[in-house]
Amino acid sequence: MAGKIRGSDAFRQRLAQRAKNVATGKTLKVGFLAGATYPEGMPVAMIAAVNEFGGSITVLAREQTLHFRANPRTGKVGTRFVKASKANFAQSVMIPAHTITVSPRPYFRTMIASKSAAWSGAITSLMQQNDLDTRAALEAMGEQIKGQLQEAIRELTSSPLAKSTIKRKGFDKPLIDSSHMLNSVDYAVGIHEFTRHCVARGGSSESVY
Repeated sequence: MAGKIRGSDAFRQRLAQRAKNVATGKTLKVGFLAGATYPEGMPVAMIAAVNEFGGSITVLAREQTLHFRANPRTGKVGTRFVKASKANFAQSVMIPAHTITVSPRPYFRTMIASKSAAWSGAITSLMQQNDLDTRAALEAMGEQIKGQLQEAIRELTSSPLAKSTIKRKGFDKPLIDSSHMLNSVDYAVGIHEFTRHCVARGGSSESVY
């Protein structure tokens, strides 16, 4: 009888620990997190929000290297930009500050509308697979949603780019250029202080769900 009691106590303790794991108030956020910036210091979340909702972006003055092809026989430099890998002549120029108007491209909301119905079932399954460990389940869920958001960025084709932009980039993906925004998609698991909200407008320091 004593052995059964000890086993029962251990079982109850294990259940209590599992309940504690579930009830710790952990929260998952996925998107463009605070601290992610472009090399010139502009928050990735701000660019992500403008791409989502449309708007204007003020691009700071910066130095940029332009690449051309020069005729090796005559030395004459062509007037068309080429990719760095195909260039044999480069020139550094200072690009003044300017404003870019961006059309709405709702990749984030489209992903949520398409994928979110399956999230509750997925997290339930992940909780079972991870022995009711909330953090482990949410981290696995974060990886899934991160991949879904990156796929939405890669697959979006509207609004179409101008022909000149397609020619410069060499492809027609509106949200892919340097891939910095794509590679900045991330997730975080925390407790209570994390809030759950959709991609924010304007100068938000964070664009998350």
